[in-house]
Amino acid sequence: MLQESLQQITEELRKFRGLSRKSCIGDILKVFGEREFDDAGFLDIDDFYIVVSTDGITEDLVKADPWLAGYYSVLVNVNDVVVKGAKPLGYVNVVSSPNSQTRLMIAKGIEAALKKYGLKLLKGHTHPDTSYEAIDAAVIGVAKRIARSSTAKPGDSILLAVDLDGSFGQKGWVKCFDSTQHKSPEELRQMLFTVIDVVESSLVTASRDVSAPGIIGSIAMLCESSNVGASINLEAVPKPENTSIVDWLTAYPALGFIFTTSKARECLRLLESKGYHVSVIGEVNNTKKITLQYRGESEIFADLNTESIFGFRKPIHPCLP
Repeated sequence: MLQESLQQITEELRKFRGLSRKSCIGDILKVFGEREFDDAGFLDIDDFYIVVSTDGITEDLVKADPWLAGYYSVLVNVNDVVVKGAKPLGYVNVVSSPNSQTRLMIAKGIEAALKKYGLKLLKGHTHPDTSYEAIDAAVIGVAKRIARSSTAKPGDSILLAVDLDGSFGQKGWVKCFDSTQHKSPEELRQMLFTVIDVVESSLVTASRDVSAPGIIGSIAMLCESSNVGASINLEAVPKPENTSIVDWLTAYPALGFIFTTSKARECLRLLESKGYHVSVIGEVNNTKKITLQYRGESEIFADLNTESIFGFRKPIHPCLP
């Protein structure tokens, strides 16, 4: 699908499972009276922040490749913490599987990632008698300054930083674009610490990592959190060669981060110097609509005046049962 129209692209993105499953969040948050949906949670402790993220890996990936599921249980949580401005320090998990070989492979994947990222295993729990396969985890870090998802401002540039030095591996519906496994721990940590530097230097107004909903879905989550809209130029999105625009926009890049900023040039210079492909791909506005431009066409991806990524209003696509 190398010649998709923007209408086709938009339809594919709106029904993407990685995005539609996010609309189930609203029902849960309503129980707690919460409307905060950031990548991580924060505790303000005097002159620093404790930053915590938790994520579960989709069962499709656990069944298809339990080693990779274990590895990514570290990776996804590290990204959530780092993009907020925190240095990741420790990791906890719950491994669930009735199969001893699956549990072993999950553990080996976790061990490889902990060594790669330089994290300490703080605590783990094992369910050996479940009827399902799962790895759920959390990472804790500390930050001097944090960037939230709820503080983007109209007029800000939207900047995408992504590592294209990787390759695809599809497991079920999850399209992982991994650029970490072949890197040394020093190379990987340098790239991650650069993201922390961007936040600590007060160069960004808001941030979010590119996660399961893909690039556009992740931007839409940031916009809903900030109560704003955005105009996105898809032709400006950095992407691997010989990859269709839909495949890339629904991929999970191992190192992909979204920033809103009034200091785009400084951000670009810093992130590019450490190996990221970086581009200003759009602008925040006050319409509460996510509008896509591509090859002279324009389509509304989501109207956050009436729709919700998180399920607080009509979802842009129904949640899974």
